[in-house]
Amino acid sequence: MAYLQTLLSSRLPFAEWLAVALWPALFLANRLVAGALMRASERQTSYALENRSSFHRGMDPLWMLAQVLFAGAVFTFSLYASGALFVFLGGGVDVCVMCILGLNLQALLSTLAMARPGASEGSLKFSNSYAYRQMAARLYGVATLCVMLGLMVAHLALLGGALLTAAAATGYLRRADSQPSIKDQSG
Repeated sequence: MAYLQTLLSSRLPFAEWLAVALWPALFLANRLVAGALMRASERQTSYALENRSSFHRGMDPLWMLAQVLFAGAVFTFSLYASGALFVFLGGGVDVCVMCILGLNLQALLSTLAMARPGASEGSLKFSNSYAYRQMAARLYGVATLCVMLGLMVAHLALLGGALLTAAAATGYLRRADSQPSIKDQSG
């Protein structure tokens, strides 16, 4: 019973307004890293995506507006509800964006490492379906980590972040299912 009480009394170490104000900085940082990743990916020759343009949706102004409106709605609702629900949803939104930022940074650094002379030989072509499934797998992995950490330290922000990150992963899986396989050009 003490564990559940500790979990439900989770608080962020700063004022609620700061959690809301942190989101735009995280969102902007993620946009910058994702943009650098797209540019680095377009320059390298070790791997190619069949239709790279479908991955530019995240940088589309309407899609970015949808993300801002979603975060605004979550923050508005969670601020109104306050307490544990704010920590779970409001803190969870920040945790989710932090996780995605970390994954995008890892992908950028990996892409830059692969572009170094002697790092790879030959090339590989990925289907968009595979690329979406890969991102979903990475997001599910991060969501699992957030669940385990959230349960270990009894903190709702990590559990909320896990839920939102898993939801994003599920969205990537849905997109993967709608993508065609690589066209066989061997024969």
